[in-house]
Amino acid sequence: MVNPAAIISLLPSLARTRPVFHSEADFQLALAWEVQRGHPNWRVRLETRPYPGVHLDLLVADPTSGMSVAVELKYLTDLWAGTVAGESFALKRQAAQDVLGYDCVKDIARIERVVTDGIASSGVTIVLTNERTYWRAPGHGKPTNADAFRLHEGLVMSGSRAWGPQTGAGTMGTSRKLPIRLAGSYALLWQPYSTLPGPRGDFKYLAVVVDEPAEIADQ
Repeated sequence: MVNPAAIISLLPSLARTRPVFHSEADFQLALAWEVQRGHPNWRVRLETRPYPGVHLDLLVADPTSGMSVAVELKYLTDLWAGTVAGESFALKRQAAQDVLGYDCVKDIARIERVVTDGIASSGVTIVLTNERTYWRAPGHGKPTNADAFRLHEGLVMSGSRAWGPQTGAGTMGTSRKLPIRLAGSYALLWQPYSTLPGPRGDFKYLAVVVDEPAEIADQ
């Protein structure tokens, strides 16, 4: 049956053939192909538009059971270059962990919305990165303006997530000003994805599952 666990369970096999990706679009296409290859009867759709101005990276449905899973993906990279199976890769340092952290939390809220509205039966947000500051807590122990959007190991994320009071307008821009309200509570647990040679060759993923639409709808 299609569910978030079934999607997540495909990541180890995907890692064996695709331990690294050129871009988020490359990751999206590769995962879609892995899902379709493993489950030919499932319906896999990329870049669906459930609402005006809102898209989902993947929507995976099982026509037999009528169940479906909404999937949002983030591929957050640090500098890494190498060759894998004869293919050359040169990843960029994206940095901007505060802004990209906001986008990841926004993805979780988007999944909550489509599950609550019945667009999908359940959902999962998957963040894949070789930037260790995402999974490691800051060593300084001081509060920052981006604390609400940190994703490090062991955090439990819930409630309203908002920028600190000293956040500059340039950081928030025009599309990241509003607080994000999460209906559910999510323990953040990172898992190994792949290990490649050289600095920043360790890739890990975070999978945040939304699978209780009735409970979310009641809040």
